[in-house]
Amino acid sequence: MKRRLILIATCVLLGHIDCFAKLAHGATRSREATPTAFSALAVARQYAPEGSQGKMLAIIGPRSPTALTPTAWEFLYWNPGGWKHIKRVTVIGGQVRDVREEAVEIGWRGIIGYKESEAFNPSELKVDSDRALQVILKTGAAGKARLSSVLFALERRGSDTEPVWEMRFYADRRGFEADIGVARVGAVSGKILELRLKPERATGAT
Repeated sequence: MKRRLILIATCVLLGHIDCFAKLAHGATRSREATPTAFSALAVARQYAPEGSQGKMLAIIGPRSPTALTPTAWEFLYWNPGGWKHIKRVTVIGGQVRDVREEAVEIGWRGIIGYKESEAFNPSELKVDSDRALQVILKTGAAGKARLSSVLFALERRGSDTEPVWEMRFYADRRGFEADIGVARVGAVSGKILELRLKPERATGAT
């Protein structure tokens, strides 16, 4: 009888430990593999406007509330017959979840407009979103900041000679997300074009 009570108590204790572990795991951002931009593009391209598969305006990866990298991807195509000339295709979980024609808002930048001259052919892209991120992380520029989410935007704007991944980094600062800066990586060359990260905004270091 005594041995049986000990076994029951042990099971209850282990149950509490397992529950605590699950709660602790859920309190942090998942580092498990999330879909890359190119993997989602393979699904989105079939919804491109007729004659515009080679006229992409942007790829947007909004910040995820559960993972470091985006769990949804938005693909913007030049659409000469649509409102604002934009067709936006959203891919989540390997499926197209939304298709609409409307103006686009990107994080801190607000409403964005595009010109046909800024379009690029996605078949020419060589650097996927995960590779662009690794190029920056390998520099060590994020320091000791605990990264929580990254916003991705791939565009060819202004003086850019190639489409460019722009990534804005956020890190945990005592339970809140702090914007620690931006980095830009060429989506064809893989070169770092801009690197302005300030991990001290999250760590408090000077």
